[in-house]
Amino acid sequence: MIDRVKTKGKAVASVFMIFSLILIAVPTDLRAQPATHKVQRGDTLWSICEKYYGDPAIWPKLWEMNLFVTNPHLLKPGDLVTLIEKEDMLKRKTPLDKSSKGVAGSIPSLKGMDLGGLTTFSKMGYLSLHKVESWGEIYGSTKSDIVAQKGDKIFVNINRSAVKPGDEFRVAIPIPVWHPLKDRLPLDPPIGSVISFRGTIVVKQHLQQDYYLAEVKDVFKEFGVGAIILPFEPMSNCIQPLSTDPKLYGNIVAAEDNRRIIAKNSVVYLDAGFKDGIQRGQLFEIVRITKIPRENLKVGNFEELMNDSFSSAVSKEQYLADLWKKLTQGEITDYAFSVGELIIVESRPDSSTAVVLSATEALITGAFIKGFSWSEPPEFLANLPTCPSD
Repeated sequence: MIDRVKTKGKAVASVFMIFSLILIAVPTDLRAQPATHKVQRGDTLWSICEKYYGDPAIWPKLWEMNLFVTNPHLLKPGDLVTLIEKEDMLKRKTPLDKSSKGVAGSIPSLKGMDLGGLTTFSKMGYLSLHKVESWGEIYGSTKSDIVAQKGDKIFVNINRSAVKPGDEFRVAIPIPVWHPLKDRLPLDPPIGSVISFRGTIVVKQHLQQDYYLAEVKDVFKEFGVGAIILPFEPMSNCIQPLSTDPKLYGNIVAAEDNRRIIAKNSVVYLDAGFKDGIQRGQLFEIVRITKIPRENLKVGNFEELMNDSFSSAVSKEQYLADLWKKLTQGEITDYAFSVGELIIVESRPDSSTAVVLSATEALITGAFIKGFSWSEPPEFLANLPTCPSD
């Protein structure tokens, strides 16, 4: 009887010890996390993620939950940001059982893919369909006003508090973008801008008010006076590939460096984002659509056909849905050729950035993206290095 009591006591003690270790492993801030965060001056989505989760790189997920945010590094003091639920974060920290079937959209047997060898994430830029509020701009140089070089001393205006010597920022130039499938008239406004990152600077000295002396640390591409200043946005190179519902989501509207021709490993920008159901890690087919020729049917170039849709009053969502019906339902009048695959590396409210993983021909802007669904890991991922995904 005594031995049985001792054994039972040891078991209870073991369970208590295991439970205590689990509680220790979970950050205190996570266990006591509130449901919302009241924005303070200087807050950004990644600083909020760093505070509550210890991981600033998950800021895109927080953005998806707060669609009122238009700029992740320009939050309005007093706004309430809905935080990722504690249970969701605990699930992120708990590895899946090997026998688990996983969640819809992911392949449990497929590890994260390290895309750091394909592109440098901090240099790839993004598409913004709205005006980007910068943190400041370069307004002078001790050397050339047109072409900055590494080591140059420059003068910058940074309209943020708590800037100090040693702080680093990215330098960018907005490049206007017009939709490639729409006829462009001389006075037509662009649909947005590609924010092209050109280099980095480090603050050296506070001069007066919002004015500072800085030094050019890196130059990726040409920039000079008038270039804007933006903060760094942390992002992991490791991405978990996700399956996607087969339908049309949008178009490739621009490529890095304003290239017209796109190939494998190119960085491209899409006119659809997480409001359209696009998430980081999703795989898409790149498709070229053509009319199926029939007797007595005028076969025009596809750009002309799309111009008809753009000139009408239908929304982007409606014309994509109508086009999908022409590809899949009833009397099929259009055919989609798969010409490559891409993976989403960053998603914003109404745009996203992707890397082309494969291409069977030279691609051009205007190509459509179609959801890619699979039951086994696709071959074009086989040569990518793996990594532990988030």
